[in-house]
Amino acid sequence: MYVCGLTVYNDMHLGHARTYVAFDVIRRWLIHSGYDVTFIQNHTDVDDKIIQKANEEGKSTADLANYYIDRTTEDMISLEIMEPDEMPKATEFIDSMISLISGLIEKNNAYVVEPAEGSSHSDVYFHVPSASEIFGTLTGQKIEDMEAGARVALDTRKQHPSDFVLWKGAKSDEPSWTSPWGEGRPGWHIECSAMSMHYLGEQFDLHGGGSDLKFPHHESEILQSESFTGVSPTVKYWMHTGFLAVSKEKMSKSLDNFLLVRDMLNDHSPQVLRFFLLNAHYRSLVDFDFDLLSESSSAYNRLSTTFSNYKNIRNSGSSEPSALFDSISTCRSKFNDAMDDDFNTREAISALFDFSRDVNKYEPSDLTEKSQLAVIDIFDELGGKVLGLFSYRNQSLSDEEIEDFISKRNSARENKDWSTSDQIRDDLLETGIELRDTPKGTRWRRL
Repeated sequence: MYVCGLTVYNDMHLGHARTYVAFDVIRRWLIHSGYDVTFIQNHTDVDDKIIQKANEEGKSTADLANYYIDRTTEDMISLEIMEPDEMPKATEFIDSMISLISGLIEKNNAYVVEPAEGSSHSDVYFHVPSASEIFGTLTGQKIEDMEAGARVALDTRKQHPSDFVLWKGAKSDEPSWTSPWGEGRPGWHIECSAMSMHYLGEQFDLHGGGSDLKFPHHESEILQSESFTGVSPTVKYWMHTGFLAVSKEKMSKSLDNFLLVRDMLNDHSPQVLRFFLLNAHYRSLVDFDFDLLSESSSAYNRLSTTFSNYKNIRNSGSSEPSALFDSISTCRSKFNDAMDDDFNTREAISALFDFSRDVNKYEPSDLTEKSQLAVIDIFDELGGKVLGLFSYRNQSLSDEEIEDFISKRNSARENKDWSTSDQIRDDLLETGIELRDTPKGTRWRRL
C-alpha cells in the first residue's frame, strides 16, 4: 500500500485525519485477514507553499518541514494510527526523480523548455499526448476536453495545455539540486512515482489518498510511471476517501475552514474523533458539525462503557447462556461481512452496537469466566485491534494500582473528605483512567 502523505507546511486538520484513519483501518483489516502488508506513506517536504512559509518565517524549508513532520506524526500517534513501514521524504529521493525524468525524456514522453521568468535554469514537462492511450484512467477525461488542474499553471512554453511540470528550474531564495537541466527541484507529481517504485516496485496493489488527489496528481502518477516502466497497470486498486466538509464546503487550508487535529484533541478524546471519522463509509462525504461530534461522543461512550464493564469485572458466576455465544457469532459474521464489503466501517460499528445491546442484558459478574472473556475478546479484537477505537497507550498504572486508588477514594468518600476524593478522581483521569460511580460500586475504564 502507498498512501499520499501531507505537504508539511502546517499542522494536520481533521480532513487529513479522515484519510489517514481510513487507510489505517484498511491496513488493519488486511492484516487481520491474513495479508502481509507493506505500508508506505510519504512526506512532501519541498513545495511552493513550504518555500513561501519558510521565507515568511525566516527559516529553511528543511527546518520548517521537519517541524511539521514531528507535529503531524504526534497527531497520528494520538489518533492510534499505526506507524507506516516507511515514511520517506521527497527530498531523500531527488536522484531517483532525476533518473525517472531522464528516462521519460529519452522515451519522448517529456521535454526540456527554456527557463521561466525569474530563473536561469530550464524546466522539464511531461507531454500528455505522448501517453494519450493511458490518460483518463481514473477520471475518464479526454485530453481535448481537459483544462489545466491544480498546481499546473497555464504556460506558453508547453507543447500542449495539459502538459505538467516534472522539474522546476531554480529561482532565487529557493532550495535546489543539481540536474542535467541545471539547478532546480522536482514537480509535485513525480515524487510519488519515484518513492512508490523504490519501495514497492513497478506494480503494486493499493494506492490511496483523498478524492482531491484523483486529478491531477494520481492521473499524472499513472502517466509517468507507466510511460517509464511499460508496466500496466502500475497500481491494481486505486482508493480515495470522500471529503470532510464544513457547511457543504470541502475542509481545506486554502478555504480557511479547517479544524486542526491538535486543537480538537484539547476538548475531545482521540477515540471519539476516530469513532466520528469511522462512523461513515470512507468514500462518502461527511458534513462536519459539533452536534454530530457530540452525538459521536455519546455513542462511543456507550460502547466503551460496555467493554469496560466486562473488562474490569473481578469475579465470575456460573451462567453461560447459549444466546450470548449466538450473539458473539452473529457479531463476528456481520462485522466481517461489513469490512469485506469495501471496508464499510459504519456497518462494522453497527454490528458492535448490536452486540453491545445484547451483552448488556446480562450482569457480567453472573457469567462464567469463559463467557466474560468471549465478550472481551470481541471488543478487543474487532473494536480495538481492527478499528482502533480502544486505546492501549495508557498503561502506566496496573489494574491492582488502580483498584488501590479506588479503595483510598472510597475511604475518603466515607469520611466525607470530598477534596481528597475529587483529587484522586482527577489524578486518575490525567493518567487516562476514568471513574464512574454506579449503584453497584465504582467502575473504571482506560480512555
